[in-house]
Amino acid sequence: MEPLLGVKIGCLFALLAVTLGCGLIPICSKWFQIEAATGRHRRVLSLLGCASAGVFLGAGFMHMTVEALEGIESEIQKFTVQDRK
Repeated sequence: MEPLLGVKIGCLFALLAVTLGCGLIPICSKWFQIEAATGRHRRVLSLLGCASAGVFLGAGFMHMTVEALEGIESEIQKFTVQDRK
């Protein structure tokens, strides 16, 4: 195995471990359980949920925008070629 390939695979597993570790921290912590939350604590958890939903929506819309712009660009090129003929 090439050294660079080994480094890439190692980084892939390290990224997986860090992501899983950070993602499971809220599940294991009582502070993040909404059933036990009251008042300001509930509001903070709600804002955190809204922020995470915004990140997912933003990433999804960015992904869709790039693909839509590529499709629009190809359609515009087809129309300009047809107009020249």
